[in-house]
Amino acid sequence: MIEFAQPLALWTGLAVGLPVLAHLAYRRIIKKIPFSSLRFVRSSTIPRSGRRKPSDWFLLVLRILLFCVITLLLADPYWKEPDSIMPETSSNPKCLFLLDSTSSMAGWGAWEEAKSAIRTRIENSPGTDFGLLVAQGDTVEKWPLGTRSDELITSLDSLSVQESGGGIQEMLDLAVGYFSTPLPSSQIIIVSDFQKSSWQEMESSFNDLKVELELVPVGHGNKLWKERSGNRAIVDIRLAAGGDGKVRVWAALKNWDTIRSDLNVSIYAGGRLRQTVEASLSPQGTEQVQFILPAEDFAQAEVSIEQVDAYPEDNNHSLWILPPLPRTFGFWSNPNLSSSDLLEQQFLGAAMESAGDGNWIRWRENQQRADEIRLSVIDSSLDLLMVLGVSGWFADQGLVEPVLRSLQNGKVVLMTPPLDSHVKMNQALREQNLLPFTFGGLNRTAFRMEPYRVEVLPEKSQLLGVFSGDSVRDLYLTQIRQFISVKEGAELSVPLRDRSGKPLVLVRTFPSGGRLVFFTFRIIPDWTDLPMRNAFLPLLVELCGLASGAQFDGLVSRIEAGAVWTGEDQVIDTDTTGLFQLGDQRYEVVHPLSESMPEVMSQNELLEALSGTRWNRKEVASVDPAEHELSNYSLWPWIVLIGTVVLVIEMILSVPSIPTPNREEVQSG
Repeated sequence: MIEFAQPLALWTGLAVGLPVLAHLAYRRIIKKIPFSSLRFVRSSTIPRSGRRKPSDWFLLVLRILLFCVITLLLADPYWKEPDSIMPETSSNPKCLFLLDSTSSMAGWGAWEEAKSAIRTRIENSPGTDFGLLVAQGDTVEKWPLGTRSDELITSLDSLSVQESGGGIQEMLDLAVGYFSTPLPSSQIIIVSDFQKSSWQEMESSFNDLKVELELVPVGHGNKLWKERSGNRAIVDIRLAAGGDGKVRVWAALKNWDTIRSDLNVSIYAGGRLRQTVEASLSPQGTEQVQFILPAEDFAQAEVSIEQVDAYPEDNNHSLWILPPLPRTFGFWSNPNLSSSDLLEQQFLGAAMESAGDGNWIRWRENQQRADEIRLSVIDSSLDLLMVLGVSGWFADQGLVEPVLRSLQNGKVVLMTPPLDSHVKMNQALREQNLLPFTFGGLNRTAFRMEPYRVEVLPEKSQLLGVFSGDSVRDLYLTQIRQFISVKEGAELSVPLRDRSGKPLVLVRTFPSGGRLVFFTFRIIPDWTDLPMRNAFLPLLVELCGLASGAQFDGLVSRIEAGAVWTGEDQVIDTDTTGLFQLGDQRYEVVHPLSESMPEVMSQNELLEALSGTRWNRKEVASVDPAEHELSNYSLWPWIVLIGTVVLVIEMILSVPSIPTPNREEVQSG
């Protein structure tokens, strides 16, 4: 059927009267013919003309058609196919159920109560066309209006609660699209626990649809639209080395009740109960419990609250208890390795391996992976690459592309200048678009002159939080004897300068999170005494961004169930909680904390949000982008084509004929 996006524009069709009036008012000019004499011509009266008729009927029809085409263009017509959920021919009352299947529906008996309420409504309302929308996995399952009652009741038994929160807004949007065309006696029934954390950001425009909206709260007990009670949850888990071959597991508990709660918390590993501790939670309070297990004896564990409460989904938490896998680093250097290059490499290697916490190894050298990147092995992964003494050899061996690939994959690359050949270093970095800086020569402290020192860190510096108090003196007293002079480009940041304002460190950050860190001085005693001071290790960690971000902390990545998460070359399934490992990275899919909160929405606030008119009617009329493309066909291109053809023909017919030259012709009497 044809519908119009701007139906009010059809009033412009009244303009078709303009060409009619123009043709009625037009009079054809009679050509005068000279006549020799009127002496013998008898006089006669010209008969009065009757009703005036338009001239040039064919041209008038074309112009009327042109005005009609313009009116259709302004009204924006399109062909709309009937939606699949709408019945083709039926005058029965229509009722569409929207069933909430978020994780919170598994508690307080809400899920069984919801299915029972729908089943009872279907059985007690014969002659009504029912339909159902419910989120299952990544999609919304649809049962069209008019589905047989026994089929709909059977389908209810196959539905399940999702471990994630989501799908509510998509169901609301679909329902708006299905009822964009008015249906007789139509009704939308939303069955949900109306948990505040799930519904507080939902909105729709049911008030515009002229459809009856009914809210059916479930899981509220005898106190409808009141806060639910009886839930305790494990809200966080932390793992730490305990020393003496032990590992400590810290569990944070939350009491959502207004009364004190005493409970037992246990940890299971290797399929057996290992330890149970008692916890006493104050009203609306939190408490921590600790477990100690032998290190490296178990790979996984599960912490569990023994008491059954109103919402059991948040009473268990699985975790990895293996020591975190160390991050890897490696080196590139000139094939003709000098003694200074070797000294710098040994010091940086020892510094990175000591960047742990004294119990677990956080960083480990893996020169094999560094060599694989050098040979452009795509699957090789290295978290930190240190390129020492960058000079002509770096560009000659074609190492620019492998470095850029690592940076674009979110890795960190540290570079230091050469002892000589600084011009070739400038060519290798600046001309290859790695570091946009201007080389200005070598700054060197002469004999018995004051050495270069680090300037006072500004308040916005990322290093200020690390070097504060007594530790800042160690950094400011560092002697830098020589460094190359550079002028930074617009894409670079300078986290460290000397007291005269010259850059000591340049950092380029890539959109992927990768960082290219360039020291203008060498990490050897001939250039600076920085490696001899305690300030070097935190300086290196902070400048390279190794202390922030999940990719460098050496811990397990934790993902909430239902979150969209993309790993290397594949999409990770986060629909269910649990543990899995991809390559060297371990993941924990945990229960969303927002689903544990017992607060429910106010009925008045919810009705206001669902009956609002903030959305554009045209935008919500479609079911979804894929179905919209299939069901709504714009007629605008065809109208334009017709209008163009009519306009061309009209212009051809409207061209006045070329008058013939005036010749004196005298008619003979």
